[in-house]
Amino acid sequence: MRKVAALLAIAVSGACASSSPPVAPAPAPLGTPVPEVRGSLPPIPVVDGPLRIRVAYPDSNAALAVRDSNFIFGSVGSGRATLAINGAPVDVAPNGAFLAYLPVPVDGVYRLQATKDGASDQLTRPVRVPAGATPATGLRIASVAPTGAVSVPRGSNLKVTLRGTSGARAIFVTPGGARYPLVESGTAADGAPGANFITTPSGSTIGTGTSTYSGVIPVESSWVATDTAVAKPALISRATDAAARAAGGSFELISGADTVRAPARVNVAIIDPSLPTVGVVQAPPGAGREWRTRGRNDTDGPFHFFWPDGTRLQILGERDGFYHVRLAGNRSAFVPVSDMRLAPAGTPIPGATIAAVRLIAQPEYIDLRIPLQERLPFHVTENERRISIDVFGATTRVDFFQYGSLDPLIDRAAWSQPSDSVYRVTVDLTRDVWGYDTFFDAAGALILRIRRPPVISAANPFAGLLIAVDAGHPPGGAIGPTGLTEAEANLGIAMKLRDQLEAAGARVLMTRRDSGPVDLGARPQMAADSNAHILISVHNNAFPDGVNPFTNNGTSAYYFHPQSVELAKLLQAELLREIGLRDIGIGRADLALVRATWMPAVLTETSFLMVPEQEAAMRDPQVYERVARAHMRALEAFLRSRIDN
Repeated sequence: MRKVAALLAIAVSGACASSSPPVAPAPAPLGTPVPEVRGSLPPIPVVDGPLRIRVAYPDSNAALAVRDSNFIFGSVGSGRATLAINGAPVDVAPNGAFLAYLPVPVDGVYRLQATKDGASDQLTRPVRVPAGATPATGLRIASVAPTGAVSVPRGSNLKVTLRGTSGARAIFVTPGGARYPLVESGTAADGAPGANFITTPSGSTIGTGTSTYSGVIPVESSWVATDTAVAKPALISRATDAAARAAGGSFELISGADTVRAPARVNVAIIDPSLPTVGVVQAPPGAGREWRTRGRNDTDGPFHFFWPDGTRLQILGERDGFYHVRLAGNRSAFVPVSDMRLAPAGTPIPGATIAAVRLIAQPEYIDLRIPLQERLPFHVTENERRISIDVFGATTRVDFFQYGSLDPLIDRAAWSQPSDSVYRVTVDLTRDVWGYDTFFDAAGALILRIRRPPVISAANPFAGLLIAVDAGHPPGGAIGPTGLTEAEANLGIAMKLRDQLEAAGARVLMTRRDSGPVDLGARPQMAADSNAHILISVHNNAFPDGVNPFTNNGTSAYYFHPQSVELAKLLQAELLREIGLRDIGIGRADLALVRATWMPAVLTETSFLMVPEQEAAMRDPQVYERVARAHMRALEAFLRSRIDN
């Protein structure tokens, strides 16, 4: 680790010290050779073609996610043209590309006019604009939750929320007619700085912002379904009463004499907590061994748990297309309904006693084998040279922990019972964690497979290693003002990186070699199936609606597991050193390409294609070479840091 820190310090010494991107030099005349300048992008080439407006984003009649300000970009064919959008002048790059960040037109129509040498071209681009803030004529309910199928234990409460006009009063009305007040949060109606108010036709005063109103209500067994268009809960067959489900009720938002209403489009099943429901994780047809259901701590947010086919879970309830499942004690998770089948009624709550644990050494890995009577959920954590696994629903009867033959990778191992139904095994290694895998073997034992670090040569760190290189997209991906797709740019960089890796003695697995689409989930699967030592996913970035691209563009790198942090740091440092864009930083991201556990995996976002200078650079094969070399320097530094760590 100390060696990585020293290498990183060297790498960042040449990085841009300013938070602002460098100013591009004036474009050279056509035909002038452009020397490579490390730490910056080449100037945008001059293009002087026919005048023609093309809008790359937004598409015609696209639904924008914001209504205040947004970006629009495209090209006009010539760097000598001038451009105005809805009367506002917009800079045109030397190659005719443009990028603007402007107020969203109130009528939803962008009007573009370009001129050159007395000629002109016009284009209108209609878009769909989201509903605005509260109109002066009354109240507005933007959204309500929950919707669809919900299952809750008898005697529990149901959380309901409403998003609507600030400063009003919100009520949930049950199908039986009971009224429950909801509490406002995130409001500007309390006189906070920047609060604005309007007067409704009845004379009441409300805010112009939007607030969340929430509350909990008891579920009444007398509710009866009235809306057959709403999905039934998957647990309806386990309900205490098949009629104890509700589609109905409503939300009300009130200010003075003004009231607006929205229906509660929800079906509720009331389940009996004294009769436990058990679900079994079920892989879809054709899924490989690497398939995992992905569990969350809530129905939104990042994935946190990854369980293979056959894992058994106690189901507590259902919401938003997820089963709420118990792990141990107060710990729970949410798993997609589509990834589970229900066990027969009366199936006992999953559990196991653990009587023997063993470490089994193999040439390329060490297996930690935990025999179980049932396939229980688990969670793996790692920290540099330590890896731990918690098995939920398990109790230990272990008297002996058998290490097997002495192994140079194992420092020590220990079991513990941190709570009544959590069994933990911790393995301390003599070297940093390189990778691991988890699965159930044919006998139902839980296997934590700890990968041995590869043998790395000081003379040639790449010799004999297999590096998986992923050219991100298609399908999907960003696009630039002149139509360059992210998939094209990513492939250009990835192919140069492949060539450089092979020249350095590495073997290379390309997840994509041409413009054909490759399924997102298949890419990390290829790397794991091929036993790759490192996975690098090459990308260029894009912004969601509403983000100012002029002040937020730059370079970034992403990881998910701790074993990949140092590689992400080195890649970020070398990319900054090479092309000199703003340092957005590294981040832990819940992305499919970096969730692989068998090897360090990092995804790089070199640039933003919507920025004309950066799109132009991503058309340049010399820039592909430079970006690939930056990846190579980072990979070599990472490998050298792991020779004797």
